[in-house]
Amino acid sequence: MNALAGLSPDTDKATLMSAVDDAVKGIVQELDSQAGGKVPPDVRQATEKTLAFLEACGDLKDPEFTQRARIRASELLEAYGKVSGGEEGAPKKKRRRKKRPTGADAKPARAAKGKPGARKKGPPAKAAARPKRDKPWDDTPYTEAFTANICKYLRKRAMLWYVPQHTLTPTPFPLSTKFGDNLETAIKQHFLHRFFANRRIMVLEDELKPKDYAESAFVEIFDKPKKANPVRSMWEDGLNEIYRLLTDDSPAQPKAVKAKTTTKKTGGFLGFFQKEEKVVEREAETDTTELDHAKGFWNTIAGPEVTYSPPTFDDFVFLKSLFEYYPEQVDEEQQAVKQMLQQEYGSNQAREGAARDHLNALIKDTAPCSGELTALWAYLSAKDAFGYNVFKSFTSSHGTSPEQRKRALPYFLRWVPDFTEQEAPNRL
Repeated sequence: MNALAGLSPDTDKATLMSAVDDAVKGIVQELDSQAGGKVPPDVRQATEKTLAFLEACGDLKDPEFTQRARIRASELLEAYGKVSGGEEGAPKKKRRRKKRPTGADAKPARAAKGKPGARKKGPPAKAAARPKRDKPWDDTPYTEAFTANICKYLRKRAMLWYVPQHTLTPTPFPLSTKFGDNLETAIKQHFLHRFFANRRIMVLEDELKPKDYAESAFVEIFDKPKKANPVRSMWEDGLNEIYRLLTDDSPAQPKAVKAKTTTKKTGGFLGFFQKEEKVVEREAETDTTELDHAKGFWNTIAGPEVTYSPPTFDDFVFLKSLFEYYPEQVDEEQQAVKQMLQQEYGSNQAREGAARDHLNALIKDTAPCSGELTALWAYLSAKDAFGYNVFKSFTSSHGTSPEQRKRALPYFLRWVPDFTEQEAPNRL
């Protein structure tokens, strides 16, 4: 009767099945020997424990073993019933409810009237699960037009100082068309979500829709003053956030809580058939979405794979100022400087230093970086007129030492050597 008592959780299947057979056989023999009399308490207790064990076996996923357990339970109940004769408290065989076939509870569908293939009445079919989106916004005619126009607008202004042929190697990023391409990619992949998550950007659709999303309509909005220009505000604020994320050494604070469900086994009978309980563990998880976008944005325009002279963190001022660069104005300034240089170089009547003074005025009065980049453009475009003497006169007005001049003219002298490093009167 105690064949099950010596089992452990490590018992293999064959041994377990043999132990069940021996336990049931031993109890049945004891019950048969008590025919016509009262069942002893120890035999009754052994019967109850064995039946409980066999009932628990029904939860196992092994069809062979569960079937064997049902047969042995029936044998045991039958033998006990012959002896107990309806004794109070005697274990009884549970009636198992047969499973109804799938769809048995459903009412028979009525034949559809009318043409064959008519739609049957009933609950609508469940919609297929929506696929996971790779973008946090839906593509619409407005978002597509906005994307195309904001990329074109910013790329054009970043390329206002492009010079087709020059001798600088590697090419300064404001003079590289590849930088313009990379800037577009960075905006599309790592900045657009900032625009389309902002309500002020999305309501512009109502203003632009009657104009059929024409480029001129977008430019009119992008050119507005800062206080009336949500696009410009989002651009500058977004770049400030990217700069902060890239330069902040403090650890990121946890912003999300991740729930992890694990299963723990408890209880059981003789070490078998333990119940599984789900335990939910919660742990703080750092949200790195914006940091990943910041790194992706910067790596696209200034990563190790770029072939031009890449921007540095100091050049965020250039990127934030793109909305302040107006193509017509920059073109007029470039042509004016070039004309002054040519007059000063080819005529004795021109006032000496006029081009230098004009360049200094541009650096002081125009948008950040614009005056210096115009000086760099003139240096590369008017090679003969922007000679050593003009170069020396222009740079000397910004400092008495090379270090002072490089601090005062970080864009011009980043790619062009100081005049002290050049041999007069030849150009570089």
